[in-house]
Amino acid sequence: MVMTSQMPLAVRAAADAVAAETVSAQKVRGLMQGLSDDVRRFSSGNQEIAARTRLLALNAAIEAARAGNAGRGFSVVAGEVKSLAEQADGAAKRFQQEIIGRIADCEAVTQRLVGQRGQELAKALVQLIVRNLYERTCDVRWWATDTAFWEALEEPSREALEHAAMRLSVIHRYYTVYTNLVLTDASGRVVAMADDSFQRMRGADLSREAWVRDALATRSGDEYIVDDVRTDAMHDNRSVLVYATAVREGGRTDGRIIGTLGIYFDWERQGRSIVVDEPSLSADEWTRSRVLLLDRARRVIAASDGQGLYQTFHLSTDGAKQGTYMTGDTVIGFSETIGYQEYDGLGWMGVVVQRMK
Repeated sequence: MVMTSQMPLAVRAAADAVAAETVSAQKVRGLMQGLSDDVRRFSSGNQEIAARTRLLALNAAIEAARAGNAGRGFSVVAGEVKSLAEQADGAAKRFQQEIIGRIADCEAVTQRLVGQRGQELAKALVQLIVRNLYERTCDVRWWATDTAFWEALEEPSREALEHAAMRLSVIHRYYTVYTNLVLTDASGRVVAMADDSFQRMRGADLSREAWVRDALATRSGDEYIVDDVRTDAMHDNRSVLVYATAVREGGRTDGRIIGTLGIYFDWERQGRSIVVDEPSLSADEWTRSRVLLLDRARRVIAASDGQGLYQTFHLSTDGAKQGTYMTGDTVIGFSETIGYQEYDGLGWMGVVVQRMK
């Protein structure tokens, strides 16, 4: 069950449309830049011709003065040539100022368009992962009611614990978005897990883990907790995101708490898939772009270039949940998740950073 295969068609279509519009905006900006360069060259050429014409008129006036009365008529012509040269020079300067100004306005509009497209792409990507993680909240709550788990915690015989481990491994086999699934007793000790290859987890005391403490503090089987994205030493320092809830007596939502179930979402692989595989950017755009996911604290939890993970990303939102802005020659589009159903999305944010050509 690879997460990317669950991408809603509407979200994928939106991402593709955003990418296509971004390419168009980049092309428009390229044309504007070319036009601006042409106008500057044309204006500069006109000014150079005007300057040379003025010099020619000056030389003609000097020669006319030397000729005395015989050159008087030529002096009038030289004056007219000088006047025309000055008019041409003024017209060239006005043309440059007006046209270049309008082109600059068009470039500014194009930059805003690129930023808006980046914002829409950021929103599509963060909503994609949030919708997927909503399903994880459902998984952990209904799996916690599995008979094999609460029976093994109520009467922890060897056979019951082996059966619980077998059930966890079966779930893990078909839900490949998980690194591991762990069952603990009420003291936080691991009694069963899906993947035995993580030797350090066998019988480990997880009572100090935040997710265990929080799961034991839930008030009913309808509640769940979610940890921060982090690397986990127990799982070879892989990046994980833990969803957990209490396992209750008899599998009832109001039953006495007898343990916890923690499911370790494979964030290292799935998070990277969102920022690398899903954005429909051209090869050229990828050389100038960076796609990020930020958590509520604005830490980088996924980056297309793999840089700056778990470091704070300084985003100038001015309190807005979505928007776009320029910094130097770089356009930044961002969007905070709106959540999905009852899942609030944890305040995560998608960000697209793109350097203009």
